[in-house]
Amino acid sequence: MVNRAKIKSKIPPWLRNKYVLTLLFFVVWITIFDKNSVIDWVQNKMQLSSIKAEQRKYREQLNTTLKTIEQLKNNNDSLEKFAREKYGFHKDDEDVFVVVE
Repeated sequence: MVNRAKIKSKIPPWLRNKYVLTLLFFVVWITIFDKNSVIDWVQNKMQLSSIKAEQRKYREQLNTTLKTIEQLKNNNDSLEKFAREKYGFHKDDEDVFVVVE
């Protein structure tokens, strides 16, 4: 049978302290097992940053679209050009040829 004193002497004294053990348990619990764990927090933080980048991209698209709308409202020639380029509109007496690359 192994002597308890030998086993106890192999464990460092700071690891035998109940407060250190409690703190260690708490840190492991918060890091891994808790509903709001550190791992989940980091994943949520990364997801938030990607969503903010996507939001910036959509705001830029919105600004360019609003500028285009403003130009189309003010200039009939640009409206006609836009309709022809984007939607293939044409006058009744015109033939439209679409070239696909």
